Amino acid sequence: MAVRVCEVCGETNEASARFCTNCDAYLGWDSGAATLDGEPLTGIVPTVVDSVGPAAASADAESGASPGTMPAAAEHEPGDPAPASGPTDAAASVSAHEPVGATEPVGATGAAATGYAASAPGPTAPTATAPTAPAPTAPTAPGATAPGAAAAAGTQQPHPAASARIEAPDAVLDVAEATMGPGAPVTIVLRLTNPSSIVDGYAIEPVAAPDWLVFSHGDTHLMPAQELGVPLEFAIRDDALVLAQRVTVTLRVASLADESRNVEVSVQLTVPPLGPSATLEVRPSLIRLEDHAAGDFTVRLDNRAANFAQTVRLTASDSEGLVRFAFAPDVVTVPAGQAVELEVSFSAPEPEPGRELTRQITVEAGNDAGRAAAPLTLVQRTAPEPVDQPVRVRVEPSSLRVEHGNTADFDVLLDHRGGHQRATLALSGRDPAGVIGFSFSSAQVVLEPGAVAHVRGRLAAPAPARGETAQYAFSVVASDGVQDVEASGTVQLASPPEAILTAVVRIDPPSQLVVNERQASFQVSVDNRSGVEPLGVRFEGASEDGTARLSFTPGELMVPPGQAGSVRLVVDAARPAPSESATRRFRVTATDGVRSITADGALTQASADRRPIASRVLVTIGGLLVIIGALAEWFAGFPPFLPSVDLISMLVRAQVNLGDPFLTEPAIRVLVVLFGALMLLGMIGKSGRLTRVSAVLVVILTAAWLLFLAVAAFVPALGLGLVLVWIGAVVGFIGGVLARPRPEG
Repeated sequence: MAVRVCEVCGETNEASARFCTNCDAYLGWDSGAATLDGEPLTGIVPTVVDSVGPAAASADAESGASPGTMPAAAEHEPGDPAPASGPTDAAASVSAHEPVGATEPVGATGAAATGYAASAPGPTAPTATAPTAPAPTAPTAPGATAPGAAAAAGTQQPHPAASARIEAPDAVLDVAEATMGPGAPVTIVLRLTNPSSIVDGYAIEPVAAPDWLVFSHGDTHLMPAQELGVPLEFAIRDDALVLAQRVTVTLRVASLADESRNVEVSVQLTVPPLGPSATLEVRPSLIRLEDHAAGDFTVRLDNRAANFAQTVRLTASDSEGLVRFAFAPDVVTVPAGQAVELEVSFSAPEPEPGRELTRQITVEAGNDAGRAAAPLTLVQRTAPEPVDQPVRVRVEPSSLRVEHGNTADFDVLLDHRGGHQRATLALSGRDPAGVIGFSFSSAQVVLEPGAVAHVRGRLAAPAPARGETAQYAFSVVASDGVQDVEASGTVQLASPPEAILTAVVRIDPPSQLVVNERQASFQVSVDNRSGVEPLGVRFEGASEDGTARLSFTPGELMVPPGQAGSVRLVVDAARPAPSESATRRFRVTATDGVRSITADGALTQASADRRPIASRVLVTIGGLLVIIGALAEWFAGFPPFLPSVDLISMLVRAQVNLGDPFLTEPAIRVLVVLFGALMLLGMIGKSGRLTRVSAVLVVILTAAWLLFLAVAAFVPALGLGLVLVWIGAVVGFIGGVLARPRPEG
């Protein structure tokens, strides 16, 4: 028994099935969109290049949802009238908006609501739902408002009394299946009965409905025991392309008074296959081939206007049957709402040389639903047969230069790309003077048509005299025994000069300044990078005035060609007088015994005058010794008698013996400190006079004071303080003497 395999989920279905029993995807065999000559076509989806808006994708079926992903309808609050998009006919419009308490409730025909014919794609107007005979009107409970008034009052229901009985409604669909399409909603009548003891309204909502479904319904407020036919409208969202499919929609009918009182009903909605066959386009429609027998073009299949996939077989042919085509693949599945492209390769026999040929090709895509064809024009042109050209010979490089030696290598290029027959060539060389010898890596060369050969050649010419150049013209001849082809070139030979003539001697640094030094070091380098022979030199040197002595380490140097070498030079000269400088200019000579090269340098010597530094050091030491001695003990066993506040207070109150000669010691110490400070201040001047005078006054003052003590009282044994004072005065005086400017001349 024949079976149908779903390409979306792989489920096996019966041969007569239009929709998959597992995923409800449209199988397509009944419309011929997936068969050819009654046999199923299994195709491959090539590269997708375009698609329409939020079109449904078959991948939804693979994820467990029904095929077709569309935005969901707007939600509404339970009990509020749902926003209907409009019934399909006048009767449905009346039933959707008629008050609940009307004497003529909306019914439906006993037959199932019909929709689009499923046998072939194409829109078909859905069957409108007709009202049935009026249902009996339920009696109004005592004290209850009229049904019409209840409906007009709004959807808000009062809280039921404790004794009220609320039960789930009785809901029966007039039909369980319906067919719908874009722009043509379908209306199904739901027969709703209120078994409760109160006036109740009901919320009708789809459970897990597809996104593309737009749902609305009529008024659902019923009196107790009242039956009402509620129109349910199902529509497809305007901005979506829904794949052909079959989907089961579950509706939950719940009491507004108690949402737990609900009942569910199911309706099966069918979206039939709609849209034309996929269009076929060939890009480019005109192909030109120049000296080629193969090419390719692009086939574009556009299925954006259909909501179901289409599988076609691709073929191509020409009127002569000489062109061969390769489709990859040849059976193509074009998804709904998408356009795909694939490359097609072909080959065609080339026309005769120098001619042009036009072939008309027809590309077809077909299945049992129909065939589409697109024309393709192939223009082939071939170049005329080339004219046989002789072998071309070229010497590379054509200008040779030899810096050292008398031989040179070159390449002989034999170009037979313009020929169409094998050529056998013999190579030779010649020059006008007949002084050059030639040799080749291959004296005889066999060339195939279109080939290029390289032969290595070498020449030897007489070397010119040392330091001179010579130029010779030559030519290479390729002969096939009938015709000679010649390529010319030149060679220039140069005999390098003596190495010392290209060498350079340098002194680094060229000049140098030293202070208080007799000697200075230099680096003497010999640059033989321009030479082609080793260079051996011996170094000599002397100063202009003969006062400096030059010594080299080592005294001789061998410099290889292309390199540089260096030796150490020490210049020794007597230092100039202090505060003076002298420049010793000298010349270094590098000789190979025949020729020599020279370089000049200079050494500047300067002698610094150390007297100012020594003067400052001695004055500083002397002044500090004087100040330290003034604060130390002057007599052994006696502490330093220094001026203090207590001493001054006692003098003011006359509490001391003014006749005591030792009372002069604090004053003498203050004067010594003052003269020590003046010694230090003497360094500010240039002559040192203040320092010398202060040092003399320190000695005179202390000696006079000791003499005063010897006359007036007695002189105890001297301590360290006076000794430091005298030593500091002497040292400071010497520093002051050194501070005097050196006499000129």
